[in-house]
Amino acid sequence: MMKHLQKPAVQMLLLLGVVGIAVIVFYSTKKPSTTAVNITKKGSQGQTSSLIAEEKNVKTTDKRTASIGSEQDVQTFVPVAKKAPPSIIGSTNRGNTSQKPPPPPPYPKLVHVTNVLPEPFQQKAPTLFAPRGLLIKAALVITVDSSSLDTPVLALITEDVYWNHKLIVPAGTQVMAKASKGRERDRIAISGSYTFIWADGREYNLSCTALDHVRESDGSYGITDGSAGIRGQIIKNDQYAELKIMVAEALQGIMNNNQNQFQSIYGLVPENSSRNAALGGGSQAASAYSQLLTKKLDQDLDFVRVAAGTQFYIFTNAVFEPEMASIAGLKQGGKELTSWELSQEMYSRAAALSASDSAQAATVAEATRKADDEKRAAERAARVSELIQGGPNETTAPAPAAP
Repeated sequence: MMKHLQKPAVQMLLLLGVVGIAVIVFYSTKKPSTTAVNITKKGSQGQTSSLIAEEKNVKTTDKRTASIGSEQDVQTFVPVAKKAPPSIIGSTNRGNTSQKPPPPPPYPKLVHVTNVLPEPFQQKAPTLFAPRGLLIKAALVITVDSSSLDTPVLALITEDVYWNHKLIVPAGTQVMAKASKGRERDRIAISGSYTFIWADGREYNLSCTALDHVRESDGSYGITDGSAGIRGQIIKNDQYAELKIMVAEALQGIMNNNQNQFQSIYGLVPENSSRNAALGGGSQAASAYSQLLTKKLDQDLDFVRVAAGTQFYIFTNAVFEPEMASIAGLKQGGKELTSWELSQEMYSRAAALSASDSAQAATVAEATRKADDEKRAAERAARVSELIQGGPNETTAPAPAAP
């Protein structure tokens, strides 16, 4: 039997039979579009009438006449207005149906986030300040020697400093500095960064220079008052050091000249004798001693000492801003920064951070875009591969039932 089913003619006959059965089943289950219904109704005179339902398009403004027996009823179709929506629950005036409902809440405005600084940097003048060039009177607390520049310079302000009727630096404020160049003639130069320390622990760094302060007994100022450096006293460890050096140099010359010499083709040459040997050794020893004393004289034998209690001026090289003082100098960061320099530094940091955030956001956006492009490319490649290989097995959905 399988051999007969494999014949083309038999397969065609079976296909035609299946299609015919499907057509018969389809038309047998299909509902008619119009159905005639006989309705019998008795009239007023006992007559019966038959009504047949029929399809007809009627406009809303047309009149429709229905005939039932011998009676005629005329009906007019009038469009009915839509009812107003019920009043809002919780309304105080429930009987007033004409009240309009409240409008819907507005949509929130879009917020645009940007890292660009809105305004350029502008310098602002300080509120409490004193101009550069102040002369602040101070006095040393500890003695300073030019032989040891590691000794800290510690002083106290002796008089209150006012500017424009405002107190800038109170008396008793501690000042710390460091000797910069050491000895200059009979003075010690102290210039550079000065640290002002208030009684409550606040610190303020400012560039200043120490000037000499000379007050005469009659109340007048000396001729060197205000000159650079703090005047001190020249101290010598060996008062006869210069004399010793001169004597050593003289002995060296005498010993060299008292040696016995003879004429040779190379000129005068000392004789090889014990006398010349002793004189030559003494000459070299005198020369070494002279050099040693000269070196000590430059280092330790001669220095300047400024005693504690010496008064001097602190000359400010920049604008004095007491509002910049802070505990441990954190506001200035241990540097000589003014208020506008600090504001400019903070603005530069904010601008750099904003630029970094913008660059990072752009990098993330570019990476996201590339990832999306790669994903879409992979999806397209997968669809093309499925189409080339024949595509997935799709099952046809059943046809919807006829109404």
